[in-house]
Amino acid sequence: MQISSPRAWPWSAASSPEPFPEHAWMQTLSAIHPLILADLDTELDFFAHEQLVEWLNNCEMITEDGNIGIQKWLEENNKAPINERIPFILCGELGNPHRLVDLGITGMPIVPIRMDGICRVWTDVIDGREVTPGIHHVTLARTKGWWECTWLGFASKDDARKMTEWLNDGVGTNWRWSTLAEGKVSIHMGEKLYSPSENMISWDGTTECVEGEIPETTGPEIELSSLKAILFTRQGCYDNRGRLARCAHIKQRQFHDSMFRRGSSKQWNEIIDIA
Repeated sequence: MQISSPRAWPWSAASSPEPFPEHAWMQTLSAIHPLILADLDTELDFFAHEQLVEWLNNCEMITEDGNIGIQKWLEENNKAPINERIPFILCGELGNPHRLVDLGITGMPIVPIRMDGICRVWTDVIDGREVTPGIHHVTLARTKGWWECTWLGFASKDDARKMTEWLNDGVGTNWRWSTLAEGKVSIHMGEKLYSPSENMISWDGTTECVEGEIPETTGPEIELSSLKAILFTRQGCYDNRGRLARCAHIKQRQFHDSMFRRGSSKQWNEIIDIA
C-alpha cells in the first residue's frame, strides 16, 4: 500500500465509478493515504454503532511520516472526530478519489463493506453537467441471494451535505438520506470478493434472485440503523424490461450505449425498503 495522488487516479467518475482503490483509504486534496485496518474479534459477529466507532478508532492511516491513528490525525487537522461522523454507504462515484477531490472532501475514512441482498444499480436519468451525453449515477435495489462489495465512508455533516447537494445539483430533494430496512451489510476483510455472474441470476418474469452458494462473510454484520445511504427517490432505478441494470455486470458506457432508453424506470419505494 502506497500513498498516491487522487488526481493521478486514472479513472474519472465521468467514465465509471469503478474501479475503486483496492484498500481502505482516507484522502486529502493532494494524497490518497491507505488505512491499516484494526484486527477484528473473531468471536464478534455483530457491530452496533458504538462498536463500529471503537473499531475505526483503532485503525491507522499511513502518512509520509509514518503511521498515525485516524482519530489523532483528525484532531490534528481540525476535522470532525469519529464519534460525530455518519457512516454512509458509498455506492457510486462518491467512492471515487476524483469525485471526492472535486467536492473538496478530505479526511473521510473509507473502509470496504459487503452487501448481501442489496445491489448497486444504474439510475434512469442522465446528469449532463460535466460530459456529453452525461453521467448515470448509482442507487440501491434488492436482489435475493445477491452479494457484492462497496465502500463505507464516515462522513462529517459537512461532507454529507456536499455529497447530497452535489447529487441534487444544488436544488430539489431527488437524492435523500435513507436508512435501509432490508439486506445485510458487513465489514469485508481479506481478498477481493466477486459478485454473482449473470448466469447465476434467475428471473420468473417478475422477480430476480441469485441461485448459487453464498460465500461466507469475513467480518461482523453492521447494525443497519447506524448506516445511511443516499438513494435516488425521484423515479428510482433503470427498468431493463423488468430487470435491474446492475453495476457489477454493466459498466457505465456500456449501459448508456447499449441499453439505456429514456422513460424506463422502477419506482424507488418498490425496489428497496427503508426504515
